[in-house]
Amino acid sequence: MHRIAIILLLLGVGCAAPAFVARDGRATPRGDFEVGLGSGYQLGTSAASAVKEARDLAKKLDQARVACPDPAQQCWTLADTRNVARGAYRFALNSPLSSHTALWGRYGFGSGLDVGLRWGPSNWGADLGWQLFGPADPAAEGWAGLLSAGYGSRDMGALGTVIEDYLHGSTSLRDLSIAFVAGRQFGRVAHFYAGARYVRTWWKLVVLPDLPIVYDAADYQRSLLGTDAKGGLDHLGAVLGGKVGWKSVFIGLELDLTYTRGKTRVLFEELELSGLGVMPAVYLTGRF
Repeated sequence: MHRIAIILLLLGVGCAAPAFVARDGRATPRGDFEVGLGSGYQLGTSAASAVKEARDLAKKLDQARVACPDPAQQCWTLADTRNVARGAYRFALNSPLSSHTALWGRYGFGSGLDVGLRWGPSNWGADLGWQLFGPADPAAEGWAGLLSAGYGSRDMGALGTVIEDYLHGSTSLRDLSIAFVAGRQFGRVAHFYAGARYVRTWWKLVVLPDLPIVYDAADYQRSLLGTDAKGGLDHLGAVLGGKVGWKSVFIGLELDLTYTRGKTRVLFEELELSGLGVMPAVYLTGRF
């Protein structure tokens, strides 16, 4: 019974979302530091129905136990387990409910070039920015455009803790991102920006490795046979944001729209991992 409770937890919590951009089209001026703190919450378009469906499936699984070859055990059939396992993979890899919180620092080391590091409760990363056009003087108005590339890692929060500590599995998410942002500065008080980005995610996930499943009439396994332990996801998104403040201290709002696509195999059947996510984010930055 305790394993079904764990499955219910797996299907009700979200992982760390990909990082929001928080760039206005300009690189940090040479010799300056920028620090920031922000948080965003991503909601999938099918979040409410997906949560209800997954929990209903897990409850049905709890009532579908069958006799094991070992009379001391309780087992589940492959057919009864498949839908719940598919739901668990979908929540783990393309969760309809996820968040991203981070503290970051950035340094301008050259003309139109900067480097940044970020860290959060469930993530870390580094990025390099190159200002392609526009004024380098932070006091100058006008349009500017920035190309950035980054690499980072995310964990699955409470979801990953359950998989690794209670189900003796393993999880990891690694991201390679490329983004282009163009923005306009108005005086020293406001910035508006928009852009696009691509994120490639490599994942590793061993989930529910100790659930006794009957694969035929004579034997059962404590693992998910015919299931991929690693794979990839592609995220393509649009970015829209703005920030207001004075000179070097700003508060910003950003909206990220992200379409995710990928495939994996769960219990010998292919599973599509696609969907649209909407993430509003708020952040505070200061430059000195």
